[in-house]
Amino acid sequence: MAAAPFGAAELECRGEHVYAAPAGLPPLDGIRVIRPGWYLGSVTKQRFTPSHALAMGLRAEEALRTVTFTADDPRAVRYLKGETLELAPGELCTAADGVPAKGYALVCIDGYPVGWAKVQDGMLKNEYPPGWRWT
Repeated sequence: MAAAPFGAAELECRGEHVYAAPAGLPPLDGIRVIRPGWYLGSVTKQRFTPSHALAMGLRAEEALRTVTFTADDPRAVRYLKGETLELAPGELCTAADGVPAKGYALVCIDGYPVGWAKVQDGMLKNEYPPGWRWT
């Protein structure tokens, strides 16, 4: 069994932002801290939006939904360019039975995570950071 991705970290919310702070971190009251831990994402309108930092820190087996491309698959480059992709039936892997196909999926290339995408109706809507996209 794999260890929990957050280990003994404590979740800390600052406004709409969620962090995994190291266990045993002393109170940071009165100290200006830019990021008190691993940035996991944000919560807006009762929805959690995972961060790119979270994607880069996870392994494929730790994600609820994954889509894996090989490095020689042209869709891998299209994903890195920020394009929306179509998924063939069976390309979306879920961690367990009963997990809905709709939601965020970790996109991996040759088993390495590269970012998030939203899966809806067989489409992979790209969430790759705009500043990182290939032009």
